[in-house]
Amino acid sequence: MNSFIINNATVVTPYEVLNNTSVLVEHGIITHIAGQIDDKYAATIIDAGGDIVMPGIVDIHTDAMDAEIVPRTGADIPIAVAFRELERKMSGCGFTTVYHSMHLGYNMAELHSRSKYGRDEIFETVYKASKGRTLLNNKIHLRFELSGINAYEKCFELMDKGYISMLSVMDHTPGQGQISKEYFIKFYMKMEKKTEEEANEAYEQKIAMPVIAGEKLEALIRHAQKLHIPVASHDDDTVEKVNYAHSLGVNICEFPITMETALEAEKLGMHVVGGASNILRGGSLSGNLNMKDAVLAGAVDTLCSDYYPPAILHSVFKLHNEAGLPLHEAVNLATLNPAKAAGISNYTGSIEAGKDADLIIVKLIDEIPMVTHTIVKGHLVAQASNKINYNKDHTLNDNLSLTNEL
Repeated sequence: MNSFIINNATVVTPYEVLNNTSVLVEHGIITHIAGQIDDKYAATIIDAGGDIVMPGIVDIHTDAMDAEIVPRTGADIPIAVAFRELERKMSGCGFTTVYHSMHLGYNMAELHSRSKYGRDEIFETVYKASKGRTLLNNKIHLRFELSGINAYEKCFELMDKGYISMLSVMDHTPGQGQISKEYFIKFYMKMEKKTEEEANEAYEQKIAMPVIAGEKLEALIRHAQKLHIPVASHDDDTVEKVNYAHSLGVNICEFPITMETALEAEKLGMHVVGGASNILRGGSLSGNLNMKDAVLAGAVDTLCSDYYPPAILHSVFKLHNEAGLPLHEAVNLATLNPAKAAGISNYTGSIEAGKDADLIIVKLIDEIPMVTHTIVKGHLVAQASNKINYNKDHTLNDNLSLTNEL
């Protein structure tokens, strides 16, 4: 589509919701937003029928890629196939930019039990696929586990290759962060079918593992900053941790454990990211911070999908319908704010003239949002609607078929 107009839409801008509004897109760029736009400016019209037009979702942390490659332990899907199928799924959920948060540094025995593919092969294949013909804007978010001593140099290598667009540093050692000792013991006994004594032994082994800290951690973060890669801390459970991360130049605080840590990060001007699945489900799996409360308190400004991609859109409308958050503010949590955190808001994340036409059309069915159109840089990449797209002479337009020619 070289040019098109979306008419009769409820348009969500960063500052307000505009009813009965039109959006003009020319050569993949939003050029005009107005009550009425003369159809002489575009060859193609999409009649939104009053449905909501909002920016495409920008997800800066989703674990979906690793889960798509290994949907079940030992069941490895070819990486290139997993990439294409995940794109198709996420386009249907309204995503236009996705930071695939792929792990590195976990215990090697755990990795070997999950996949036959080495991490080098996964990172390289996903990166190369993201640079080819795609439906979405795909980027890699490197989730580095600080207990991965042997993977430390690999982080530098991946960043130097240009594979990485975001870095988060994580420490999942039990007894701190999101995993309390009590939670670890109960989980280990249930999932691993171990006795309490065996679970306690496993806990002692875990907390004895060395982690990257001090000068080595600081060097890693400095290297990312040198390459203009945004860096996130992860599962901060104390104000001291937040302040330390901030002092190193970390500008994103992911999944703060308490309201106190979230508010501290917000006060310091960090982007504070919460999991949308937490909001959709009604709370944390681990009994930690309720993200709905944190959003309403102004402590969390960004949502990510974490482990369930559809959660973002549903959480946006849950915050609006059930908590009374103005729709444009709820939408910003999933679009403009994550784009700001990632440093890409100059060209995407909001419906404003001059930005890429990364847009979705959303129909509410029994108050549940359903994406009918996903548009990336002016290309229609997913459609689930019988809406008629027509030429300005009102003949049916057959040129709005799914395209991957980005």
